[in-house]
Formats: sequence, structure tokens, C-alpha cells
Amino acid sequence: MEDILEVAEKLLMENCLCDNCLGRQFAALGYGIDNAERGRSLKNTLTFKAHKLALEKGKVGIEILKKIALNGMSLTAKNTLKKLGYTLKEKKGSCTICRGKFQELNSIAEKCLKKIDDYEFNNFLVGVEVPKDVIEAEDSLRARYGINWGETIKSEFTREVGKILAKITGKDVEYRKPDIVILFNPFNEEIKIQVNPLFIGGRYKKLIRGIPQSRWLCRKCKGRGCSYCNWKGKMYEESVQEIIEKPVLDETLGETTEFHASGREDVDALVLGNGRPFVIEVKNPKRRSINLKKVEDEVNKTGKVEVQNLYFADRDTVRKIKLLEGVKKIYEVVVEVEDGEIADKDLEILKEKFRDIDIHQQTPRRVLHRRADKVRVKHIYSIDADKLTPKRLKLKIECQGGLYIKEFIDGDEGRTKPSISEILGKKLKCLELTVLDISC
Repeated sequence: MEDILEVAEKLLMENCLCDNCLGRQFAALGYGIDNAERGRSLKNTLTFKAHKLALEKGKVGIEILKKIALNGMSLTAKNTLKKLGYTLKEKKGSCTICRGKFQELNSIAEKCLKKIDDYEFNNFLVGVEVPKDVIEAEDSLRARYGINWGETIKSEFTREVGKILAKITGKDVEYRKPDIVILFNPFNEEIKIQVNPLFIGGRYKKLIRGIPQSRWLCRKCKGRGCSYCNWKGKMYEESVQEIIEKPVLDETLGETTEFHASGREDVDALVLGNGRPFVIEVKNPKRRSINLKKVEDEVNKTGKVEVQNLYFADRDTVRKIKLLEGVKKIYEVVVEVEDGEIADKDLEILKEKFRDIDIHQQTPRRVLHRRADKVRVKHIYSIDADKLTPKRLKLKIECQGGLYIKEFIDGDEGRTKPSISEILGKKLKCLELTVLDISC
């Protein structure tokens, strides 16, 4: 293996390299110093060697000093030549690899700061885009000189700008879940930012019927606005999502939200008891340190939706919430008989027949347009039944989440087996549905 100084000297004799780009070729050698310091150390050592040679042999040493001063842009070599009585006439060059961009790091960092000035963040990550020809030029140089100790120019730009930003902002670099990602190209000075979502979790109760869980775009125009939806772009005036969303967006100055919940209820159902777990995902938030109690109060003032126990969540929480869809749930249902009346023995039949039993439920017809047509097996733990009138029942159903309650009652033309309608031999319909408890 060639001596490291010999490789460094060859590089500088034939290429114009700044401190960073020279030092980066030897990044795997030595610890506790950055590439710029490596480069300066190599240039200074070569300057000492050339100075000694100039004192001993004159011209040869002088020529090497000139190369180090010009190609290496070394002030030490330049001052040494001046001390020896030589003045450089050639113009100062620009780095062959980075084209002088490592000397503009502070300027690049300032431009990044301006780009993120409107955003509050606790941590960040820096990414860099380097043109293909720059990467190829460095790869070619390493191949010519047999260099295998270097790191990529991309890694160095990322690290060095990150260090400057961390020092100025007082924020930490975060690799796994950064609040904000700054992506820059030092060669064309293009800067992009990616603001990662803010997640807020909690539980909600739906206190009125007639509103969906999430924003429901018009099935005709898909949100653009048409005569079918009265030019509103959606099927319903408001939703649980939009009621919670408004104070959240007011506080975070976010652009929009996505709503995640452990299951969903029908538009005409209430959600009471301990409420349904949810996470609202705020896209492009400008503020992150918000008063969650204030958000709770604003939502609860509506009288339509109530939220409680709000907390800051993350993407992992969303995944956990989705896994809760099948947990045990308790529903209260008011059922009406369309043919005949309820007999007292029917109440006992329901309690007996629907204790610890599996229900086979093919995807209901009413949701076939958005759900795969397949048979789902759901468990019924118990049913309690009370007769309200000769034609009306109130049921308390304890079951596995994901069961379509309305179809469990009316049978959905045989797609749910067994159903309450089938067991009683009567035609039934659901009048009112309320979620009383979600066990999670």
C-alpha cells in the first residue's frame, strides 16, 4: 500500500482540492477530527516536507509548494513561499469535486433556516441531493489513485450542515422520527422541506346521530362540488373528524388531517360510555407545542362530539389503534318487529341462543362498494333483551368488534347466519344503535 502522504501529494499535484474534499478521501483513518481538519493536516504536513526539500534542493521543493498553495488553496504553503521570496502569479482555483460548495456551508445553512422559519420543531434531519456527475467524478478520482478510505460527499454535506443547524437552533438531529426534514442541493441551492405529521390521540363520544365518523366526499364528484351534493363536495355537512379537526388546525396551523380510529360506527349511531379510541394526524403543522386542554374544551363546546384524555401520539400509536378494531364492544339497540309481536319467550330464546356463539357474516350489501366480499367470523358473548312495547325490543349486545350489528339483527337476506331475525322467525329492523363500551 502506498504511503498516505504519497497518495495525498499525488492528489494535490494533479487536482484542485479543498480541505474537506482532500480530507474526505481519508475519512476512515483517525477519529475525533472532521474532514476539513484532516485535509488541512495533510496539506500542512506536505508543506513541511516541501519546505524542507526547498531548503535542501531548491526548485523541486518550490514547485511542490506552489502546487499545494494553488491546488490545495493552502494559506500555509502560500505564506511559506512568500517567506522564501516567491510570489504566486496564478489565480486561485476552485475545488475539482465540490466546486467550492464546502466553503459556502454557512450560507447554505442560513438559507435552510429561512425555509423552516415558520415551523416549530423539536428535532430535525438533514438530507442532501448531489448531482450524479459530482458523485461520478469523485468515484473516478478514487479509482485512479486506489483510494479506499473515503466516505461519500453526500454524507459529509449532510453531517456538516446538520452540525451548523443544530448549533444555531439548539435542536437535536433525529434519525428515526424527525419533526422536520430539510433536503437541499448545494449545487443548485434548491431547498425542500418535509414536515412530518403531528399525531394527537384520545377517545371521542358521538352525542348526536346523523354525522359520519370521517369526512365523506361526494360519491359523484369526489369533493369537487356538483349539483348532487349541492356544490359542497361532501355527503354530510360535518363529521366527527371535522368537529375535532377545527380546533386542532387552529392551534397547529396545519393544512389538513387524516382520522384513524379503532373501528367505525354508522352515521345514525351514537358513541357513549368510555368513547372510541382515535388518533388525528395533522398534515404539515407549523406549531407542535399546543394546549390539548384547550382543544378538548373547544370540541366539547359543540355538544355534538366530546373528546377526552388527549395526548401526543405517533405513527406507532396509529398501528396499535387499528389493531383494536376487533376488541370486545357493547351495543344498545332498539329493534322493531315488522310482522307480528314480541312474545316473552322470545327474550329467553335470544339470551339462550346467543351466548358464546360465532356469527358468520358475509360483507353486507350496503358496504360492498367499499369492502371486500368475504365471510367474517365474529363472536357474540351475550345478549340481554327487554321488551319496550309489543313490537319493540331493547337489546344489549356484547360482541367482538367488527360485527355489523344491523345485519346481525335483520339477517341481510341470509348473508348473516345466524341472525336475530332468523332465530325468532320474525322480520326485524334496527331503529336506534348506540355504542356503550369499547374494551380497550
